[in-house]
Amino acid sequence: MASKMVIIDTCILIELQRGNKEVINKVYEFEQKNIFITPVVLAEFYRGARDKNEWLKCRKLIAKFGILSLNELVTNVFIEIFDNFSLSHRPSIPDMLIAASAVYYNMPLYTLNSKDFKFIPEIQLI
Repeated sequence: MASKMVIIDTCILIELQRGNKEVINKVYEFEQKNIFITPVVLAEFYRGARDKNEWLKCRKLIAKFGILSLNELVTNVFIEIFDNFSLSHRPSIPDMLIAASAVYYNMPLYTLNSKDFKFIPEIQLI
């Protein structure tokens, strides 16, 4: 049986880097080849590095996962999500780009911040 593919949010990368056992165990439920990040997650994670040593650790961790493309179709999903929820929920642009990727690629999003995404009916959260 094939393992399910998943997108991991920035907060998951941060917790992996910190050695959070619960998050590590959850991530181990997926095959490494089926774990993906988006360019937005990559940028947010790199942005958190405070020095070159931390940045190198970030690069090493990110190298373990596939990176999904932000393309025109993901952009169209982003526009639809943002049009529907920008006034009612005031979502952040990065979160909505991550959500658009999850919806477009039809992959669940593993996050610890479900409140940032749960109002989007099409998204699957872990």
